[in-house]
Amino acid sequence: MDVQTLVELTDNLLFTKTGKHLDSLQRVILQSTLEGKKYPEIAENSHCKYNHVKRVGSELWQLLEDVLKEDDIKQSNVRSILENFHFSHISNTGNDFVNINSNHINICPENRQSPTPKNKSSPTPTNQNLNDTNPENNYDLSEAPDLYCLCVREALQSNRHTELTTLKQWIENHTRIITILGLTGIGKSTLTVELIQQIKDKFDYIIWRNIDNYPSCESLQTNIIQFLSQTDFPSQKPEKLANSQSINNQLIDYLRKYRCLLIFDNLQEIFASGKLAGTYLEEHENYGKFFQQIATSSHKSCLLLLSQEQPKITSGNNHCQTLKLDSLGKSATAILESKKLTDEDKWLDLINLYNGNPLWLNIIADAVEDLCDRNVAQFLSCKNLYLGDLEPILERNFQRLSELEKQVILWIANQETAVDISNIPPDFPLSHSDLWKGIQSLKRRCLVEKVMEIEGSFFTIQPVVKSFSKILLASEQ
Repeated sequence: MDVQTLVELTDNLLFTKTGKHLDSLQRVILQSTLEGKKYPEIAENSHCKYNHVKRVGSELWQLLEDVLKEDDIKQSNVRSILENFHFSHISNTGNDFVNINSNHINICPENRQSPTPKNKSSPTPTNQNLNDTNPENNYDLSEAPDLYCLCVREALQSNRHTELTTLKQWIENHTRIITILGLTGIGKSTLTVELIQQIKDKFDYIIWRNIDNYPSCESLQTNIIQFLSQTDFPSQKPEKLANSQSINNQLIDYLRKYRCLLIFDNLQEIFASGKLAGTYLEEHENYGKFFQQIATSSHKSCLLLLSQEQPKITSGNNHCQTLKLDSLGKSATAILESKKLTDEDKWLDLINLYNGNPLWLNIIADAVEDLCDRNVAQFLSCKNLYLGDLEPILERNFQRLSELEKQVILWIANQETAVDISNIPPDFPLSHSDLWKGIQSLKRRCLVEKVMEIEGSFFTIQPVVKSFSKILLASEQ
């Protein structure tokens, strides 16, 4: 049985059993494996990291084990297992159909139409699971992360109307780059999922990519170009590109030809630790050039960046916008209610202490259950702010700080009130310029907040960040 037919048979089988087609990377891994290729070669050809390809491949073999009721499917035996399964279930070899559990599925490859860019009258997907790729609508959301539990999603959706309205307005105005900024767990991905559901008919292509899965900007761009070229001209192989500039130009051409929404997740992974915020790692400096080209080129596509750290992109005419996500506020009570915590009159105090961050509140709610039998009042009676399992999350943020930022944030943490950076004490160890530079960088990391008062602008940090600053940074001095 030829490889392409076997891939189509498997794809149809999975769709029949699970309601999901193979996503783009699963299809590449399956086809390449059936052609005798191993993970290192597949990773190189698909421009993905080896570990990412191996993980997706392992998950695919596990999925096939569940669907086929077979044990120990792996690269070395998947072809023989699939061939045996499909041959054993063919009911009529003279037709273009196989019979699987009495369900007739069209397997003729030429009858499977390639997707075409949709317009306003095209059908839109109804599947809410964004880990599923919908090829009929030119979506590839296979790298979108798993979402929080239902109560968290509802809390995020109920309190993000203003943010959604702002994002939709920016997209309507053809903003070229939008950064959604916020600390881990604040709801960047969940907000983006909701946004996609509301604006999906505005785009010909929607592609979600996790930057951490790709070794370079060029590999990520090439991966996207391959997806676009396969759906645009499925019978043609994508042109082999000679250098980063030609890759940039070809991708920009696609962004002009079609209205695309590209989502780059975990953007902070391309920035250097120990430097001021937004400083690219040496091997990722091409991202800066690529973002600049998207910001300054004429097109109607949009690049959506999800990050804990704000990139430095210069562009006039409001072509770039940044939305910082803050506390869920009162809506976060849905999380505490789902955990069956007591002392409802104290819930807002708990929410404010942990900045209304849904991930943080989930972790702390578990601690309230473990330590205080769900009694919030008892938990809040602790003299010092409890961090517990938040510490490793916060430590990852603090490991990225420069020495200048560490000095500045520790100084702010030791102040009783918000600080006026235009009026610093005479014995302050840093120059005025260095203080401002550190404040601006910390603000780009969402670790410092600006507070507007009648007297002017003041700067402060969240209780959790203040507590962790004293624990970690004070011990380093």
